[in-house]
Amino acid sequence: MANKWQAAYEIIRYTKYITAYYERETDTIWLKNKLTRTLMCINEKPIEDINVEGVTETIYLNKSSFDKIAGFEVKRVNIYYLNSKKNKRNFKSKKLRVTHYGIDNIGEIILSPFYKIDTKYKNPKQNDWYQRRVLSVNSLEMYMIKSTPMTSVLIMINTLIFLMNLFYIHIRGSNHFTNQLGLTHFDVVQGEYYRLISSAFLHANVEHFLFNIFALYILGKFVESIYSHVHMIVAYIITAVLANVMSLTFITDSLSLGASGAIYGLLGVLVVYMLINKKINTKLIIQISLIFIIISIVSSFFNNVNHYAHVGGIIYGLMLGVLFQFKRIEWRITLPVLVLMLVTPIILWSIVLKHDSYQPVDEVGLRYLNEKQYEKALEIVNETFEYNKETSTTYYILAKLYDVSGDFEKAKENYNKSYELDSKNELALKYKLYELRKANNYEGMKELIEKIDRKNIYDEELRAIEEDMRSKGY
Repeated sequence: MANKWQAAYEIIRYTKYITAYYERETDTIWLKNKLTRTLMCINEKPIEDINVEGVTETIYLNKSSFDKIAGFEVKRVNIYYLNSKKNKRNFKSKKLRVTHYGIDNIGEIILSPFYKIDTKYKNPKQNDWYQRRVLSVNSLEMYMIKSTPMTSVLIMINTLIFLMNLFYIHIRGSNHFTNQLGLTHFDVVQGEYYRLISSAFLHANVEHFLFNIFALYILGKFVESIYSHVHMIVAYIITAVLANVMSLTFITDSLSLGASGAIYGLLGVLVVYMLINKKINTKLIIQISLIFIIISIVSSFFNNVNHYAHVGGIIYGLMLGVLFQFKRIEWRITLPVLVLMLVTPIILWSIVLKHDSYQPVDEVGLRYLNEKQYEKALEIVNETFEYNKETSTTYYILAKLYDVSGDFEKAKENYNKSYELDSKNELALKYKLYELRKANNYEGMKELIEKIDRKNIYDEELRAIEEDMRSKGY
């Protein structure tokens, strides 16, 4: 049987109770649960039946003191006597219910299955260790005590996917895993919507992974301890998806990955909770701020930091935090927030669908091509074909590679295939114009150029051709 300090620690860890007060004169520990308006008293020694009514009467007489200790109006007081025969005595007044329990196992208090699993593999610690944590006045440490299995599950999933990605990159020499799970505008609008969530479990490198997991561990424990396992997973998934929709609204030509959108979402949920429940104190603000200052500073050294996902995450996290607290916030605030939560993603998604799509893998292939790293460019092309992701640009890169190798027939065949797939592809169009210019077919060149938006040409060579045609009166 656990002693009172171990019992108090385990109850705090696996339930919604936190420390309220330690009464040194009687050597009893008081815990509180604001959600149920309950105080719990833990005694290490049994009580004689003859004394139960006297203790109850004292509690009734001192109800105002107990309300002050708890910080809320107490509705129930549960008194547990450890190492006792099982029994229960219940007393009720107009304002307060007092129940005395004799127990021989704290598993009767802690109903979480995770506690039963944990106790099989955990050795008891020294009494002082439990006492220090139960009596800690540090809010951050108090929440770190809590058992948060959903946060642990999310961390394990992130870790597993990260290790699998490392295996593909460093053992198999392939970016397949990254390309299949990462967030890209091209693939999402093609129907691969799973990327909106899968990318939130994928990380670019060890530093990226470690800092996101560190933040997830801290904020996840806070959110899951304050609310529930369900709230935690809902917050992670919803803010991750909506943060990625925000990202796709502005980024259409690159691959994004990482849990930071969801992490900023958890921060937003936590900020609203602290504001509504007046939990803001200088020490806690400093602790949380330091965590994110460090993360932000280190993140600034990474390439391609997706600030749009960060902004989207915290905005939707704040809105979700309001919805989580709907019972404590006026409907005049909650209803508009709910409408915004539903409407803004629809608006953003309509913008996403209007953007032109670019295959990020093609961009990598083009970079290798321009740097004359032809073998790497060919690897990218082959991988693109292997997973049926080929585009007009893929065929253009392949055509250029055939050109370099001297196989001009194959090059021409792929240039034409590139143009057939997308006649507005500036790279394919440029090739067609060069062919027509070689044949002095300026009318044919004029026909092709008139099919595109001449004011918005991005390729420099194509722009030069268009300017030359304009100077000649075409």
